[in-house]
Amino acid sequence: MTADGAESASASRDAAGLHAIDVFLRPAFLSDAECADLRAEMDGAPQAEGAVRETDRPEADSIDRSGRSASECAVSEQTIQSIAQRICRVAPQIAEHFDQALAEYETPHFVVYGPGDFYRSHRDLYSDVVVPEPIARRRLSVVVFLNDGRDANDLDESGPAGTTDRYGGGVLRLCSHEAHEFASRDAWDVPARRGLLVAFRADTWHEVTPITVGRRYTIVALLLAPKD
Repeated sequence: MTADGAESASASRDAAGLHAIDVFLRPAFLSDAECADLRAEMDGAPQAEGAVRETDRPEADSIDRSGRSASECAVSEQTIQSIAQRICRVAPQIAEHFDQALAEYETPHFVVYGPGDFYRSHRDLYSDVVVPEPIARRRLSVVVFLNDGRDANDLDESGPAGTTDRYGGGVLRLCSHEAHEFASRDAWDVPARRGLLVAFRADTWHEVTPITVGRRYTIVALLLAPKD
């Protein structure tokens, strides 16, 4: 852990021959109070069904309930800009960790997963697929957790997993960008805690397992390379 609270990690299974999964972690990127305020705003904001961008149709997003089930929240422009600025402040450390030149970002998305919601295994950038601008410049994916991921049976002084403080299921699982496909046996489960920022290469295989109880609140952003 460095003095500014940033932590780098390289996660891998112990078995020989498996590729390491390189991630950047920053605990307490947002405070508990900030996370609570954002969850409340997301609950009160208009919501739309989350879309996906298929590799065979990279020119536009589409609804695919077999691939993703989640809701995107239309929070205020002020909130979007505030979070974008916070991410920009830590972007130099993220860029240094991954040895990437960064110049811009895609507008952050505020995403809620309810019971049964999921996101199948995918990459945010497929190196072998021709995609339009600015998707072709995606280099790093960022996820910020706004509540705790807990076991569905977990209880503490705040009550069961059904409150907005925590949820069951909804695990963010990462596999190496060097793998040809997502392999569950090789995946690393991100230890979701409210306020945590995690960054990984945009071509990293990842999935979100189905929510079993409660609601999972996250912010998702993509960091982009400079234009040629």
